[in-house]
Amino acid sequence: MNLEHLRHFLEVTEDMNISSAAKRVRLTQPALSRQMAVFENDTGWKLFNRGPKSIRLTRDGEIVKRLGADLIRSVDHTLARMRQEIDGDEIRVGYAPSLGGDLLKDTMSRFAQLHPAARITLADCTSEEMIAGVADGRYDLMIGVSNDEPAVDWETLREEHFVLAVSADHALARKRAIKPEHLDGERMLLLSRSDYPGYWREVTDYFRSHSINAKIAGEFDGIGSMRLGLEAGIGVALVAARARLGNQVKLKKLSPCPEPICVAAGVKADTVPSPVLRAFIDELKMVAGA
Repeated sequence: MNLEHLRHFLEVTEDMNISSAAKRVRLTQPALSRQMAVFENDTGWKLFNRGPKSIRLTRDGEIVKRLGADLIRSVDHTLARMRQEIDGDEIRVGYAPSLGGDLLKDTMSRFAQLHPAARITLADCTSEEMIAGVADGRYDLMIGVSNDEPAVDWETLREEHFVLAVSADHALARKRAIKPEHLDGERMLLLSRSDYPGYWREVTDYFRSHSINAKIAGEFDGIGSMRLGLEAGIGVALVAARARLGNQVKLKKLSPCPEPICVAAGVKADTVPSPVLRAFIDELKMVAGA
């Protein structure tokens, strides 16, 4: 049996439409129709009842659809294991640089000495991108703020405190500690509400609980773009205390401090991490002091 033909047959059975299936597998409609005829001829099974404007699966076709999908999953799983054993394990990590950058740097250094064959790929992501990536299998691990997302199981790494980030020449840069009243009327820079809902909630709760009437001067898709706004002096921002923003930005303590956030390692819910992924998480926890 030609496995490519089986894969294309399964595509056709998705919506029983040759035209749409042909687009998905990057063939012309006549080419895919001929391929299905060859597939039937090679197997000796009549898979389709063909009408003038539609096709339906025969009993044989229904069986091939059901068991063929199982076969393809098994083949793909075996191929993945072959690649893993030949090329070495790969750990795909989505992370927020302001929260997990320093953890990953030290962890990768230690991990590489113990598991030299393993490959680590990193993706700088928003919270929403990380959660979606772990849920659909694009990432094996995420490092971010733990939440009640059901698609992710969390392991706590450490607590992270917020501080105020200001440009070096800002008036607040000269204060020893920042009180809520100092922020009243200030122009605030925030990470995007849609990409970082947990961050947005923590910051706005702090403003609300201390009656801070701040003005939102901009939203940013990451800590790198926020740094540009801080250096330009267009506003101030609440960031993680370990954020690395360069010499042109000063980090000032807040008194009282906002509630700390929980930085955690997240994996797909209801799955058991592979041995190499488990070892990487354990190294993360050791570096974090968890």
